[in-house]
Amino acid sequence: MIAKLVHSVRSSIHKKLLASYFVVIALPLLLIGSILFFSMLNVTERQTLDQRAVEMKLVSQQLQAYTDQLELYSRVIYTSEVQQLLNAGPPSDPIARTRWKSALFQQFEVWYGYMNIKASIQNVTIVRPDGTTVVKEPLYAANPAFADESWYREAIRRNGEVVIVGPFVRSFATVQSARTPNTFSLIRKINNSIGSVELGGIVIDINVMDFARLMDSLNLRNVTIINADNRVVYSDRTGEIGQELPGAADIRSRQPGWGDFDGERMFVNTAELPATGWLFISLDPLSSLAANSVAFRNITVGVGLLAMLLALLLSTFIAGRITKPLRTLQQRMRQVQLGRFDSQLDVTRTDEVGRLTQSFNQMTERIETLVNDVYKSEITRKDAQLKALHSQINPHFLYNTLDSMNALAMLENVPLLARMSKMLADMFRYSISQGEQIVPLREELNQVKRYFEIQQIRYDHKFKLMLSIPDRLLDYAIPKLSLQPVVENAVYHGLELSPEGGFVAITVYETAEGVVIEVFDNGGGIKDEELARIRERMREPVGSADHLGLANVQERMQLHYGAAYGIDIESVCGKGTSIVFRLPPMAANGSEAAGGNDDEGSGVPAPPATDE
Repeated sequence: MIAKLVHSVRSSIHKKLLASYFVVIALPLLLIGSILFFSMLNVTERQTLDQRAVEMKLVSQQLQAYTDQLELYSRVIYTSEVQQLLNAGPPSDPIARTRWKSALFQQFEVWYGYMNIKASIQNVTIVRPDGTTVVKEPLYAANPAFADESWYREAIRRNGEVVIVGPFVRSFATVQSARTPNTFSLIRKINNSIGSVELGGIVIDINVMDFARLMDSLNLRNVTIINADNRVVYSDRTGEIGQELPGAADIRSRQPGWGDFDGERMFVNTAELPATGWLFISLDPLSSLAANSVAFRNITVGVGLLAMLLALLLSTFIAGRITKPLRTLQQRMRQVQLGRFDSQLDVTRTDEVGRLTQSFNQMTERIETLVNDVYKSEITRKDAQLKALHSQINPHFLYNTLDSMNALAMLENVPLLARMSKMLADMFRYSISQGEQIVPLREELNQVKRYFEIQQIRYDHKFKLMLSIPDRLLDYAIPKLSLQPVVENAVYHGLELSPEGGFVAITVYETAEGVVIEVFDNGGGIKDEELARIRERMREPVGSADHLGLANVQERMQLHYGAAYGIDIESVCGKGTSIVFRLPPMAANGSEAAGGNDDEGSGVPAPPATDE
């Protein structure tokens, strides 16, 4: 019974889908009540750890950028204007001293704007070598005696290195002067870059509440920052700022995880800012994490029960919708197996089944096209073979006759006739030989040279042949009898009508797209109407297999190389005509030229009157 049920499910996608829906929905609901709470608690713990790690990293990066801004602001002391003012020192005259101070701190304002400093600077104090101070803003009740502080002396000993200390409680002149009395400071020695006298140091004060602005911009809560002395630099609870954090030493020494603080179970995470020695601490109570897990468990169970009810109602409908087009596609595939390649399906979907149906339609259409193309190609090939057999009537009789004419001409001392007979015999042998139909370019050029030599003898060297071909392209594979018909057209239609004679230039070169063969003659050219008619004929199928004109060459080129390649014709009436072969690159074609014509060598020299 069970085996039949399993076999029934395995033999139908529809039943597999129904079974899958039941297992996927029922199994989690059976297990969810017993394990969800603890698993969600662990997930929440990991998420909190990951989230807090990201937050701590973000806080560290933002505070590092913040301290970098403060350090950048302090570099104003090395500008030439500030150096000159500090070297000059404050004048003894009160008015001149006020002007000196205004000019000095004006440079600070200019630098603040020029460097686009984002930090909120509370105050700036210049501490002279004698301990006297020059304060930017009169915020404090009395000028602080920074020169007597140990942290200031330590910063001066570091010879220009930035030191950040605090928090401190400043005594402000008015209550409105600060949001909180807590301040931290950046200190560095002012090195003299243009003189030798000591210039003292600089103390830049920043209100701790500027951290609140930074934390609010990051949307962070429950974060505490302590300094190297375990004193609170920043906290959501402002009353703790400046106080020593209980248990700070234990927090520094432990890894992120659970701990007991103030009688409550907390999840602790930390990160450190190396430049200042500050430690960032986040504390998350267990009660808040567990509450989230319980709520998530209850919601998940309720949603799961509702999902099961909906799934039971919709599973049959969905399974039928999924499998119906597959069954239809299966039926059409059986028709294709029987040879009906015209089977097509309407594509009404955009999902994987729709794309599969579209691919099936394309496949059947392609198969039908290929079958028809192969059938037509085979008919054309048989017809061409039949016509070729008709044209090859006892070729050896013709070879022997031409060879006899050559011998008689030599005996009768008629060398030109002998040469013409030899060239004609070689041309005839090459044209109707049963060797390779794809030959190296050098053999096509040899055939052109033979033809042109005969024409030079006929017309008393009225024409010239010029060749420009790199040696490496002589092995380029090309269909047999591709060039000679084009050159023959150039002579017959271009040069024969010119009383002054002319030339045919064959140039072969490579481009980024492939190999180009240009056949140019400087004959009379072709009129625009005739040129358009020729181009139109070249786009039409060739009607007779024995025709060797441009349309025939074009068709053979595209049959061999593909529709992207072939020949173009350009002509300017009165100046000449150019036939351009555009062929694939040498790397994709040159190695196919092995073999060639067995009856003809590849080293036939150019005619004596030819310019190469």
